Amino acid sequence: MIQLQLPINTETIIQNRFSEAGIEIQSMERKDYPEESIFAVYVTEDDFDSATMVGNSIDPELIRTGFNGFVVVRKADREVKNVVTRIKDGVRNSKAIELAQLLISRSRTSEAQPSLDYVSDTAQNILTAITPRHHLIFGRRGTGKTALMVEAKRRVEAEDCLTSWINIHTHSRESIERIFVWICLDVCEQMQVFYSQKGNAPQSLTLVSKLRDDTSSLLAKQNISADEASRLVPYMQKTIRRFADTNETQFYIFLDDLHYLPSAEQPKLLDLVHSAVRDSDAWLKVAGIRHLTRWFQAKPPLGLQTGHDADHIDLDVTLEKPSQAKTFLEQVFLSYAKHVGISSLSNILSPTALDRLVLASGAVPRDYLTLSANAINQARTREKARLVGVQDVGKSASEIAEIKISELEEDSALNEGMSNRIKSLDQLLSFCKEKSYSFFRIDFRDREDHPEEYRIIRELMDGRLIHLVRASLSDIREQGRKYEVYMLDLSQFSSERFKLRIKTLDFQKGYIIFRETGTTMEPRRGDTSKRLSNLLRRGPLFELQQLSDIT
Repeated sequence: MIQLQLPINTETIIQNRFSEAGIEIQSMERKDYPEESIFAVYVTEDDFDSATMVGNSIDPELIRTGFNGFVVVRKADREVKNVVTRIKDGVRNSKAIELAQLLISRSRTSEAQPSLDYVSDTAQNILTAITPRHHLIFGRRGTGKTALMVEAKRRVEAEDCLTSWINIHTHSRESIERIFVWICLDVCEQMQVFYSQKGNAPQSLTLVSKLRDDTSSLLAKQNISADEASRLVPYMQKTIRRFADTNETQFYIFLDDLHYLPSAEQPKLLDLVHSAVRDSDAWLKVAGIRHLTRWFQAKPPLGLQTGHDADHIDLDVTLEKPSQAKTFLEQVFLSYAKHVGISSLSNILSPTALDRLVLASGAVPRDYLTLSANAINQARTREKARLVGVQDVGKSASEIAEIKISELEEDSALNEGMSNRIKSLDQLLSFCKEKSYSFFRIDFRDREDHPEEYRIIRELMDGRLIHLVRASLSDIREQGRKYEVYMLDLSQFSSERFKLRIKTLDFQKGYIIFRETGTTMEPRRGDTSKRLSNLLRRGPLFELQQLSDIT
């Protein structure tokens, strides 16, 4: 077994060699693996080529000192600039192009590529995510599930906790048993690295190494039986518990994108992993899209039971509190803008465009950033345009409609019960078009009488094709009767299929308003709770039975 204890002066050697070459290291991080260790050195773009040559020249010297690994050189993120107080030419400025490119390239987060700048949501869910408790993290696509877990991983590692990260999407074509063994292998490798660096726990290291060899042997087989996977559980549980207890540290296991597994298989995997960490200071953080995730089954009991085994973290920011959503989304957007030297969003976007972005995105961060980038590019196609306007946001929303439809089709392919969701969306669009409204109500009693049809509504919401505007709206005439209020995604009624004179909701200057497109009718502001409720009550009542024939 190769020992991973690093020479004391390894980092110093790297720093000295780069300094001698006149290259300033922006940051440096070390990643350790059972077979080798890697130093990632981050430098500016201007220094990248020469730094790469220095990095390659250092490797032989490090090997001679006993270091088992190598140096890689990477470009550091652009330093945040505050050199521009105002961009007079708006979207015509090269910085606007740079911003659009940055938004597109960094709108998706992964373990390898964390958020450019993590902005905590108003609920401060990050503080919950790092607590020693099993968590199920839910949210629509683009709401920041992975970003939250990556930030949680960074924070617990800063407290010397051990972590394991598995993206289930990578293993979605494998059996539950093989996925479980892959998780066990990664957990063993993380403990192996820890003990090797510590250098004073030979017995524990031997036990972990043997368990790692056993998991590797299982993965070498073409098929792993349920019995073989189950027999591994008590050994994993004993090893993880012993590790946590003897080293007085916590172990966090992150499972991202659970929804890529068939829903019937998900409780089985969670049950295996949960059994392996029971009664130890090891904690599961599991992320997925709610309507595609099945975390517990009652008969036989398998998985994580809500309230008993695990708590939920809900990342969905809906349009129920648009002003709150606007504040959060603009904080995220501004963090990107500052990276290219734009100090204020008003330099490139009009106030009305910023309002419309909230509505068009349905308050989903990734959609917001993608729409912003596309809107900047749209504005640049307009002759002499200086700022992004609402028309640019509308065109951008129409363009990403196909992406949302394709994602809905992808979800349908993952779940046999979702085969007719496109037809359901068409039925809903036909209803809204007939009524000339972009928003509608659903009766609480109706959703109880038609649970399967109501599930479709929630799936369309998770697909960001409709958005929740009010979770509970009372009936002004019938006491005790309540409704939910949804609106179509902007991409669904900004196309040619919807004509003018559509009664719709908009967001302006902090308030939801009611207006009719293509008319001079003065918009009505929902600037008080009562006025807003009265506006929402105008929405036509959609009866879920209309989806019965489709399901």
